[in-house]
Amino acid sequence: MITAPLPLDEDARLRALRQLDILDTGPEEAFDRIARLAAFAFGVPVVLISLVDEKRQWFKSHHGIAACETPRSVSFCAHAVLSKRMLVVENALDDKRFADNPLVTGAPHIRFYAGSPLRLAEGQVVGTLCLIDTAPRTFSDTQAAMLAEFAQLVERELETRRQLLRSRSEHERDRRSLAISEARFRTVFELTPIGKAVVDLDGRFLDVNRKFTEIVGYDEAALRQRTFASVTHPADVAGDVALAAELLAGRQATYTMEKRYLRPDGTPVWVSLAVSLVRDVTGAPLHFIAAVQDISSRRKSEEALRNYHVELEERVRERTAELRRSHDAMQTITDNLPALIAVVDTDLRYQFNNATFRRVFAADPERLRGRGLRETLGAETFESLRPFFARALAGERVTCENVRYASDPERVWCATYIPAKREGKVTGFYVMSHDVTEQRRTEQRLRESALLDPLTGLANRRALQETLGTLRAGSKQYALFFIDMDGFKAINDRYGHDTGDALLREVARRLAATVRANDMVCRLGGDEFVVASRGVDDARTAERIAAAICQAVSRPLSMGGRLIEMSASVGVVLTGLRGAAGVSAASLAAQAEGRALADDPLGLADAAMYEAKRAGRNTWRVAPRAHMLAAMDA
Repeated sequence: MITAPLPLDEDARLRALRQLDILDTGPEEAFDRIARLAAFAFGVPVVLISLVDEKRQWFKSHHGIAACETPRSVSFCAHAVLSKRMLVVENALDDKRFADNPLVTGAPHIRFYAGSPLRLAEGQVVGTLCLIDTAPRTFSDTQAAMLAEFAQLVERELETRRQLLRSRSEHERDRRSLAISEARFRTVFELTPIGKAVVDLDGRFLDVNRKFTEIVGYDEAALRQRTFASVTHPADVAGDVALAAELLAGRQATYTMEKRYLRPDGTPVWVSLAVSLVRDVTGAPLHFIAAVQDISSRRKSEEALRNYHVELEERVRERTAELRRSHDAMQTITDNLPALIAVVDTDLRYQFNNATFRRVFAADPERLRGRGLRETLGAETFESLRPFFARALAGERVTCENVRYASDPERVWCATYIPAKREGKVTGFYVMSHDVTEQRRTEQRLRESALLDPLTGLANRRALQETLGTLRAGSKQYALFFIDMDGFKAINDRYGHDTGDALLREVARRLAATVRANDMVCRLGGDEFVVASRGVDDARTAERIAAAICQAVSRPLSMGGRLIEMSASVGVVLTGLRGAAGVSAASLAAQAEGRALADDPLGLADAAMYEAKRAGRNTWRVAPRAHMLAAMDA
């Protein structure tokens, strides 16, 4: 036996079946009549109107058998529902899908089956009208067409049932909606803080809420005896009546106006009135609905406000003239300053620019106002300065000392961004940008010529002299490392001076990378280097630094496909807070001549370096006097 799989639209099909509200209902003559007529027309003992539920097939009409349902798993009709076409089985014993089906091997001993799908208007197949016989039989095309017509009769009954259920549901929904709508209207009408009134076409009050009676001063009973015109200020009646006529003529759907009611004591009360016309289903007018708000206090406030506005406008004119004079003065002053001056808002748009912008950016300062900084500065410059803008908008005064504008990238500017505040809140920032190109060039030239070694970029002899003089004056502990390359002359002779220069530059780079960031690395000249290391007060630390220098310098250098072996000898001297000699000008002069002063730290370091060379090179030695000075300081 083969059980029919579930159709692809099974969920939608089951929803449609259950929406019929037909499962497990009692017999109905309309369906039973179709089953009897089909049994007579086809001469079969059993006719079923079968509805296929989730796990069963249930029979709305079951002519010829007593059972009301069977499991879906053994159902022939489930196969017809799956294919959505008429299913004809002339001999169930010859069909492998049903040969061992319990409905074939047992009661009711089905041999012949013909089932026509029952299809709803949306296309879902919910069951079949089926013919069953206990003996095999043939089924012609004419009989199939007739069975389909009988099935259409069942479908019509199902559709009639569905439409009836839908009508009942819609009627009940409309009834509930109407009840809810009426309850809501009454609630809104009675409890709203706005005066409400229902007025007939003759202007008489039909219904009013409590708020309306409070506004006009009449109780509900008195108002039902009056018209709206009788409680309206005479000067406002004509306008109200004219607008009501516009509603009746269909030229407006609603109207609003401000008018005055007269209370019983003759006191006028200003109100805001909104009126709508209610019509029946044919469009005939029924009555007016009026909504009223007391605006007496507002009218008094408006009068006071008008007087205040007159005074305020005069003040604004005076303040505007004052600001214009101030703005003109600021524009004149800033236009004559050799700097970029601007005001920027929180959206990073210019609010003010001086005349210097015309020269630098070739842009009219007036036209820059309201434009974004990105548009003027260019995307690259804008992105590089964005963090400074953010800090200024966060309330911090910041300076960027190396700004290059795309309009003239060769110039260097120093820009300061100052937060602009109003009542403690940042409203933007001021920009002051000065051209410092020449200043930077001068500083660079001076620095390079005075303190830097032109080959390696390290500090030169003069810079060392100034630094050591500062250390001596400050009585600071420090160590000196005198470094001399081993066999440098042979390298120069073998590979040439260009290679020698490149090697010196590499040694300078390695020394700078090896020692601490605040240590000074200096090239005295030739292949001699000095490192001044602050805060070194014991020989163990000094030896560790010297070892690191030797290790860094001794790494082979690959140049032009050649591997150049190199090393250095290092002499070390420690100075202390007491008794330590400074580096004198005489010592530096002696070093320039290739001599060393024995009582000078630099001379001692030089002497220790020669001891390292005599010890086999690529090593270090600590000057004995440096040990003595360190011991005295301890």
